[in-house]
Amino acid sequence: MFGLYPSLATIGYSFTQYSGLPGTPLNLCGLCNYSNAFTALSSEVWGAVRVTLIYVVGVAIVQNAIGIGLALLLNRRGRSYAVYRALIFMPQIFSVAVVGAIFSLIFDPFSGPAEKILQGAFGVTSTFLGSNQLALPIVMLVNVWMFSGYSMLIYIAGLRNIPSDVYEAASMDGAGRWRMFRSMTFPLLAPAFTVNMFLAVVGALGEYALILVLTGGNFGTLTLGMYMFNSAFLSGNGQLGFGSMLAMLQFFLTLVVGGGILWTLRRREVAL
Repeated sequence: MFGLYPSLATIGYSFTQYSGLPGTPLNLCGLCNYSNAFTALSSEVWGAVRVTLIYVVGVAIVQNAIGIGLALLLNRRGRSYAVYRALIFMPQIFSVAVVGAIFSLIFDPFSGPAEKILQGAFGVTSTFLGSNQLALPIVMLVNVWMFSGYSMLIYIAGLRNIPSDVYEAASMDGAGRWRMFRSMTFPLLAPAFTVNMFLAVVGALGEYALILVLTGGNFGTLTLGMYMFNSAFLSGNGQLGFGSMLAMLQFFLTLVVGGGILWTLRRREVAL
């Protein structure tokens, strides 16, 4: 009722000009929405796809790099390290509304602390989330801040599955820390890396709530998910049919990109 039916309804609505308003007809139109997406509105759609891919690449790379770094730092026994891990994981449990409100205050261009620090240190000002150059990177960093703790825990679990005698043998052979990480730790973390990369990519592909709260999809942050939400629910005349088509496009993009990442990384695990 709550999973299968909405999914099937989305497929059906994508072939209509349904506005979503109560009492309005469905107006079955076949492939009209898909045709518009690749003709009249192709620049908007492909622009949203481009922003989405930039968002996905940035979030996936930075989140995994920070997750691995935190895991290497905090993969120790002891109560204090458990507290540190809990604090870093804490943003994961915050709601998107709370996170959006916090960072909207931080990056307030008039009275936010980021503005005061920038003005005090460099004597310049910025609109931050109102800047076409900075809005997307800031949203990406907020996303990374929220979910790096989750990636860290998966990497810690992977590190604890690596036998200690492997490092002892490498140490006896004269391998340094960087050589151990490059030749042993990172290859042996392949299963954890696969899981984290897949989750980061799929999560970023479907992201719209954080963008909605922080920028509303303005200033170069209109991802495909945000475009879909705007079309289906925020459009003045209601375009649920077109929004449903965008949801289907997002689904196939997630299927191709997420499936490609999973297939590639699984093959890498086998090779290693």
